[in-house]
Amino acid sequence: MARILAVDDDLIILELYKEIFSKAGFEIYTAEDASGAMVKFHELKPDLVVLDVDMPAGGGQKVFDRLRNVVLTATPIIFSTGSPESVAGLGKLFNVVILKKPVDPVTLIASAKKLLKMA
Repeated sequence: MARILAVDDDLIILELYKEIFSKAGFEIYTAEDASGAMVKFHELKPDLVVLDVDMPAGGGQKVFDRLRNVVLTATPIIFSTGSPESVAGLGKLFNVVILKKPVDPVTLIASAKKLLKMA
């Protein structure tokens, strides 16, 4: 079963992710900020990370930079954001998908499966 780490400072959105990914058969874990995301990433070694862009303590962009440039992982990333244009350049990179909030559950699961090569 694929492990997913969802990171968002909105607890309601994290609850939605838990419901959506659990129903689709994924193991889902959450973090509420950039530092929590890094701690959980090292603990869990998730197969996929869903990142909000605008969060306190650096946000999704900082987490992405740390994962790619410090941890040196190619773990697939889904950016889920109200402002997709802020990370548009990252959408061209390997193993990155950008989705606009509010995210459609069907699109979210399809993107996750595609990145995890389950589709």
